[in-house]
Amino acid sequence: MHSYYLRAPIVPLIGLLVFGQGAAAATQPSPSDQVAPPPAPADEAQAEAQGLTPDMIYSVLVGQVARQRGDHRMAVTHFLHAAQLAGDPELAELAARSAVALADETLIQRTIDAWLEIAPDSISAYQIAAYTRLDAQDIPGALAYLRRLIALSAQAGEDGFVRAARLAQKLKAPEQRLALMETLTAGEPQNPDGWFARAMVAAGAERHEEAIAAAEKALELRPNWNEARVFLIQIHLSRGERQKARDALETFVEQTPDERSLRTLYAQMLVEDKEFERAREVFAYLLTAEPKEPDVLFALGVLSLQLEDLAAARDYFGRLRETGERRDESAYYLGQVEELADNPEAASGWYEKVSGEHALDAQVRIARLQASQGEVEAARERLHRLRDRVSGEAVTLYLIEAEILRDIDLKREAMAVYDAAIERHPDNADLLYSRALHALAFNRLDILEQDLRRVIDKDPEHADALNALGYTLADLTDRYQEAYDLIARAIALKPDDAAVLDSMGWVLYRLGRLEEAERYLRRAHELSADGEIAAHLGEVLWAMGERDGAWRIWEAALAADPKHEYLLRVIGRHRVTSNDGGTH
Repeated sequence: MHSYYLRAPIVPLIGLLVFGQGAAAATQPSPSDQVAPPPAPADEAQAEAQGLTPDMIYSVLVGQVARQRGDHRMAVTHFLHAAQLAGDPELAELAARSAVALADETLIQRTIDAWLEIAPDSISAYQIAAYTRLDAQDIPGALAYLRRLIALSAQAGEDGFVRAARLAQKLKAPEQRLALMETLTAGEPQNPDGWFARAMVAAGAERHEEAIAAAEKALELRPNWNEARVFLIQIHLSRGERQKARDALETFVEQTPDERSLRTLYAQMLVEDKEFERAREVFAYLLTAEPKEPDVLFALGVLSLQLEDLAAARDYFGRLRETGERRDESAYYLGQVEELADNPEAASGWYEKVSGEHALDAQVRIARLQASQGEVEAARERLHRLRDRVSGEAVTLYLIEAEILRDIDLKREAMAVYDAAIERHPDNADLLYSRALHALAFNRLDILEQDLRRVIDKDPEHADALNALGYTLADLTDRYQEAYDLIARAIALKPDDAAVLDSMGWVLYRLGRLEEAERYLRRAHELSADGEIAAHLGEVLWAMGERDGAWRIWEAALAADPKHEYLLRVIGRHRVTSNDGGTH
């Protein structure tokens, strides 16, 4: 039996109670309720020697069985009786908790009074007492218990104010919670724990200014307190004040440069802000103290890979592997390092060592490498084996196989993969959508429309299918109104999607609504620097007579992506004399 229920002296003797055969048959206890076999006379003598009476042991057992069966009133009666006989605070606590489960205020108070009579300095007793008074919205009654709880916690070297702050959440009104904590802390204006507890309650009430002020006061009284520092940073972040959070964190790191938790938090914030080089410097500082820390080595490896510093990434992941930790991850990322370094054999060697969560992706990467090296059949065979082995990923593996074939210009083979996949999974939206787009390589508008309409029929809110069909009809047919209706449905679902905004601009251009078209295309261009969007915006500006503006858009896009085929085709059509007499 767990010591939560009985103190050690009682536990070995719990089997001293002997039920009559009739009683045992009537109760039919479950295996967890069963008691030990009847004891030998020597056990009875031992019980008497320790002052344990059959009445006491009977009450404990009946209380436990009643509690397990949800009969809390009977549990209270028997646990309380046993507690008073034995003078045992844990049994008194069981009685009190059963009374709380009944929500009987009179019984709750009776059990707590008995518990405090047995253990007048019990922190748990005062905590439950305060909880029940707060639950009953009896603030004066709760205050007396909370004050004693705080004092006892301080004697035990614990933070009673934080306990009180958590209990205060039982009060429904934020103002009540704040007033309670102000009352409790008023007598200790120099206690940092009190101020921090007030900060917690203010934050819970969304009184952020008060929370910040209280946390700053706590830090003033206890400098370099990391818990309060992190709390302040979280408050700023919750308010969307990212720069304030970062400024505060940088100050804290400067004050205590060797505090690992703060430096780690700072590095994570830098990563989120995409300041990868600075984040790497912070992690590198952490590594000086613990050169074999696996998590720091991993972070440095990933950041180096992000920065395309392959030598550093190779070093960090190699050192990580030497620690014996995160071996699958180190192998997976070493494979990526070698792949980026154009060492396909070395990359495949690392990928073959990967198991666990990255295993499937590692095998797919090997297949891509094989295909890029001309080993197309070997790559496909690998993917087929994976499909057989990981049936739940079959659709994804079909899509990958088709994509690999498309990338090496085996378009018909890719279409055959889509056909076979859809034969096996006829209603899969991803397969239908992908085959529809691939059909454009063969100018098969009929397949595209058929597949996209099947997707839309099954999911009328499939924004990508609506957009793809609408754009294609606007671009390759004169069914402009039909295209507009489809794109309008897509834009209602994705109003801030650059591709959908581009489609709307393009169909409006086709309909001759140039000013509206320009507004949509400028918004799309703000969201994405994609060359096709720039090409469309330039086309509209050209049609509006703003040829210099069109050239500025096109030339900027071309500088960013000199090999963008669609953009190059558009520019080629318009390479004529501009308004100022120059040529482009």
